[in-house]
Amino acid sequence: MTNIKSLPAILIVVALIVVTGCCGKKEPVLEQAGKAYLEGDYRKAVLMFMPEAEDGNPEAQVNIAFMYYCGMHVEKDHSVAAEWYKKAADRNNVTAQFSLATLFENGEGVNRDLEEAYFWYNLAEKQGDKDAQKLRRELEQRLSAAQISRVKSRLATWQPLQ
Repeated sequence: MTNIKSLPAILIVVALIVVTGCCGKKEPVLEQAGKAYLEGDYRKAVLMFMPEAEDGNPEAQVNIAFMYYCGMHVEKDHSVAAEWYKKAADRNNVTAQFSLATLFENGEGVNRDLEEAYFWYNLAEKQGDKDAQKLRRELEQRLSAAQISRVKSRLATWQPLQ
């Protein structure tokens, strides 16, 4: 079940990443991929984003994840989207952290896990994501003290991949 409230936020964030985060002068491949995406040439965008995503570029990973989430020139597959979001989230990409939290909260492509959702919302919130802050607070009301304590222990030692 999709969290309808968070889907527009995800769409806006991904659009912003495509327009701003992927169009820096130092990454011409991502700039071209972003342009193809904005023009609706999803086939070209996937073909250009994929090698960058496989090389560990978190912006490309987020875009590939979103394309799998929505089925844009790839078969719609929330589990594959979750895998790509996880790779980018592990590299401290705030969009991926928020999106992954939403997938865990709703059980889309992953087993529903409110504790895991709470973990990723916390990380996104630490980077200033106000939607993550709101959803983290709401989710906190549904978790036990033991669950919150476990997440806080994980957060204290979490380090992003380089």
